[in-house]
Amino acid sequence: MKITREELYEMVWAEPMISICKKYGLSDNGLRKHCKKLNIPTPPVGYWEKLKHGKNPEKSPLPKEKAESIQSTELCEREIMLTQPPDRRKIRESEIENGDISVFKVPEVLYAKDSLIIDTIERRRMDSENSYIRKNPFKVKTGPPLDVKVSDKSLHRALAIFETIIKALRSRGGDVKVKDNITYAVINSEEIQINITEKKKQIPNTEDNLSLFNHIPSGYLIFNILYKSWQKDTFNDTAHTKLEDKIISIIANLEVRAEKIKEERIETERRRIEQEKQEKLRQEFKEKQEAEKKEFKSLFRMAEQLHKTQILRQYIATFEDFLNSRGEMDEESVSKIRWANEKADWLDPFISKDDKYLDAYDKNELIQPDCPKKDAWGYSSYSDYQSTPKYSFWSNPWRNRH
Repeated sequence: MKITREELYEMVWAEPMISICKKYGLSDNGLRKHCKKLNIPTPPVGYWEKLKHGKNPEKSPLPKEKAESIQSTELCEREIMLTQPPDRRKIRESEIENGDISVFKVPEVLYAKDSLIIDTIERRRMDSENSYIRKNPFKVKTGPPLDVKVSDKSLHRALAIFETIIKALRSRGGDVKVKDNITYAVINSEEIQINITEKKKQIPNTEDNLSLFNHIPSGYLIFNILYKSWQKDTFNDTAHTKLEDKIISIIANLEVRAEKIKEERIETERRRIEQEKQEKLRQEFKEKQEAEKKEFKSLFRMAEQLHKTQILRQYIATFEDFLNSRGEMDEESVSKIRWANEKADWLDPFISKDDKYLDAYDKNELIQPDCPKKDAWGYSSYSDYQSTPKYSFWSNPWRNRH
């Protein structure tokens, strides 16, 4: 946005610079640079505060500039989001509040009709009985209790809250179940651990000398939503609010938390599939790399084998010419030349003639020069090293063998 010197002057003296910065997406320092470039005075510190309190602070006039001076500048206007993204839990609470909320009201008196509530009450009663009654074989079997860790005095209140939460969840397609002595809220197949506990208060210990303080139940209940081993959401009594008034917030939190857990699980699964895909590509590349390496080494060995075959044939031909030039070609030499050509045909990768003596050996190892072996201390050992014999038919062509 192009703006003149006079327009920018009127702008910076009409509203605080921070407002202009937000409107045009500029930093305070950036706007001041524009003003400095156009020689525009800016409001001093305290100007807007004085104006707010009804005073009439002095406004610096716009200095006159020469005709050839810069008379305009460019400001980049843009939309700036100043509000935070909407809270999903608050939106869910509003949705619930706009419907029938009678099921979210906790009754003053507990009417234990749900089997989970009945089992919890019965288990608490059984735990308070003596060992003889607990071992009575004619007792009625009970199911697992809800995770409620409160005093006997707060038990019925806690169960009334729990029963309301169970009804509210079931009315919205969810449920509550107990598995392995852990209570879960089940929403869209997602299981979230929940429980109710009671806050302890500290009082001086006047009974014995074992500790300075005793911790007794305070009557303040806490509803815990444990969705990770190290994270949880809590709703609790306060000095001015009761847990009974937060049932809608609890249900909204559970539903939104279940959605987030599902989203995280889907994202985790997506990343796992992507990682497996990348790992498969890496494995395929590695296998292809090893295959290429193996094939290249095979190619190189064959090329080296052919090259050494050509060297061998050249030596045989040169050896034969040498004997002919000296008139030393006899039956033994003819036989040796024939033998050497047969060995060259055995080594040649394009002929690979069978040889009943040499077929048992690896050609690549056979054509490599002998090297002394290393002993246990890293020194060269010549015990198995066979040096070239002083005389052989092929090593001394110039010697008269007669």
